[in-house]
Amino acid sequence: MPETITIDPVVRIEGHLGIDVTVDKGEVIDAHTHGTLFRGAEIILVGRDPRDAPTITSYICGVCVSEHQLASAFSLEDAAKVNIPRNAILIRNIIEGATTLYSHLLHIFVLTGPDYDLYGLGNDKWAELLKEVVIPVQVNCHQIVAIWGGRSPHYYATVAGGEGVVPKSELIGMTLARMNLIKRTIDEYGPLVLGYLDNHPELQDFGVGPTNFLAYGVYPNPDNLEERLFKRGVITSGVPQTLDTQRISEDVKHSWYSDRSGGHPAVEIPPEPAYGKQGAYTWAKAPRYYGRPHEVGPLARMMISGYYTPKSKHGASVYDRLMARLLETIKISQAMFDWIGMLKPDESVYEPYATPSAAAGMGLWEAPRGALGHWITISGGKIERYQVITPTAWNVSPRDDLGTLGPIEEALIGVPVPDAKNPLDIVRVVRSYDPCLACTVHLIDTNGKRNEVKIY
Repeated sequence: MPETITIDPVVRIEGHLGIDVTVDKGEVIDAHTHGTLFRGAEIILVGRDPRDAPTITSYICGVCVSEHQLASAFSLEDAAKVNIPRNAILIRNIIEGATTLYSHLLHIFVLTGPDYDLYGLGNDKWAELLKEVVIPVQVNCHQIVAIWGGRSPHYYATVAGGEGVVPKSELIGMTLARMNLIKRTIDEYGPLVLGYLDNHPELQDFGVGPTNFLAYGVYPNPDNLEERLFKRGVITSGVPQTLDTQRISEDVKHSWYSDRSGGHPAVEIPPEPAYGKQGAYTWAKAPRYYGRPHEVGPLARMMISGYYTPKSKHGASVYDRLMARLLETIKISQAMFDWIGMLKPDESVYEPYATPSAAAGMGLWEAPRGALGHWITISGGKIERYQVITPTAWNVSPRDDLGTLGPIEEALIGVPVPDAKNPLDIVRVVRSYDPCLACTVHLIDTNGKRNEVKIY
């Protein structure tokens, strides 16, 4: 009997996102997000040696490679109760910083830039910027990761216990040379974006979201691990709080997973697909903190750390996400020089440890797009349970068990759509979160007519 096999899609992007919005009288009145690709990395890990997890999970994403590898290593280090050397902490900050600069600059100038006529540059200037500025900067960011990781992307030097490359004077010099080039570009083109945003205050009027924010903290001080460049914390309804990881959970009522697949990530079963489940519409779960949706990403990090106050009277907006991402880029580029200068040539980068026979660990970190968590349970020296909650899972989550919209769904409510064939502001809202997915926007007007618009 002939068999038809469909591989759709096979593309070099970070998954797929669909957006359904209902428009009435020129504005969005309802929205649904659709994550249309099942990952299931946690299932692959069950039964494996815990030391395999950092390498395997690095392949969850083609951009946030180092972030998954780091968060996984943190979870095993937490389980094994191992403290890594000072140099290893700095190297991880440098790798994370280079990856975040790469991702942010790509988003600012290539992914979201065209939505704003690339900040007034025009198409000819955009092509020149891409060739002469953006690509060389990204090459330098990758080269910094390769210096300390051996290659980029999907490097292997980060393992539980530390790093694999011992600092040498020549490696430090190579890193500084590349950071000088990156910083020069940020200094030259950052004001262009700042000027554009300052001249377009209308971007503060929409795309607000739930106004709850969460961050796990990132870039620890090697001499005081409780101190981070970006703090760990939560802001709920405008009130700053200390993060309680026991209050993190995942709802699955509207997700294509069995009803028993949700709960706290430390005790959840591996994701159990239930495609076609009644009432479900996405492969994304609904992460919640204290049962409420929270936005993660640059805006959350900058606010929780006290570096940024939203300009929008509503508490957050498209404008604020774009501004926070740019200001964070500047701040990280400055901090990179401090971390590079703190490296001690020829000193240790790895602390030996014994893989525990039975233990549990948690690795919390920040990817460019926001809070990333890995949870591991070890039994009999093997992985018994593993869970990953990605940043985009927080932001692109569907309705939860109580019917509360996810952050992007909420942010789309009230967005102006004067022309259903050109829903520019919908795209701007979605992209302001920098979701790690490809986007297709569907519009349904109140007369029942369906308009499908593909967003490139």
